[in-house]
Parts: sequence; C-alpha cells; structure tokens
Amino acid sequence: MKTEGILSAIDTTMGGLSTQMKRLRLISDNIANADRIADKKGKVYKRQILVPEGRNSVRKPDFGDRLSLSMKKTAQGHFNNVERRLGGLKDGRNDYEVIQQESTLRVFEPNNPMADKDGYVEKPDINVVEEMVDMISATRIYEANISVMEAAKSIAKKSMEI
Repeated sequence: MKTEGILSAIDTTMGGLSTQMKRLRLISDNIANADRIADKKGKVYKRQILVPEGRNSVRKPDFGDRLSLSMKKTAQGHFNNVERRLGGLKDGRNDYEVIQQESTLRVFEPNNPMADKDGYVEKPDINVVEEMVDMISATRIYEANISVMEAAKSIAKKSMEI
C-alpha cells in the first residue's frame, strides 16, 4: 500500500513507534532474565535483540545501516515517485527480526545447587547497564516519533484551516 503526503509521515512514524515498542519489550525481557541460571535441562536464557531482517550478526548497526536515501525525479521534476529506503522499510513498516545472542557466562558459585562439578553456573551474557542504556535510547526514539506525529497532526490541522 502506498500513501502520500502527510499520511506517509504518519505511516512511517507508526512503524518507528512499533519498532521501538518491540525493542523495549525485548530489553525488559533481557533485564528480567539477566540473573537467571540454567534450568534443569541446561537451557540458559539467551539475550534477544532486534535487527533489520536478513542480518545474521549481532554487531551494532552504524549510521549507514539506519538511514540511506535514494531519490528518483519524475519527468516533470516532482517528487511523487520518490524511491525511499530507510533501514529496511517496506510499505512504511520496518521489517525486523529477533535474534538471540549465542554466548553465555560461566560464573563461579560453588554453593549454588545448580553448579556443575567444578562449582560453575551458566548464566546469560547480559550487561544490565548496557540494557538500561539501550532502554533509554529506545525511549528517546519513541518520544521523538511521538513529536513527529504531533507535528504531522498539527500540519494537517493547519492545512485544513486554509
């Protein structure tokens, strides 16, 4: 579905809001399970992150991954046929997937009943401070998208007054 004008701004902003909500849910799950040890079957909680679809690595995205634009002018010089690509946007929605970090930590806790014969317990490789920084970042991006939504609403309202 293709939207134009003020509706495309709102559509893109809604995709951004949805993505940040997904990020916040994953971050809160990571924080909640940061100290969880392996269960009786030896399964350890794995840190989850949201990455653009098709990414197999857990590396941090750089600025080029987040924003790249290509524009194509029409014969009359209008921008109606603008071709956009914003970090994996398709039809105004972000296409992201959840991946799990593979690494775990072995922590020496000989008094823990779940410790192995050497006294080690396997735990998720989650840095709570890093998760909190990511949470603040996601919250700020969410707030910025709300501001864009309010501005688009204001522009639409003003244009109806003309």
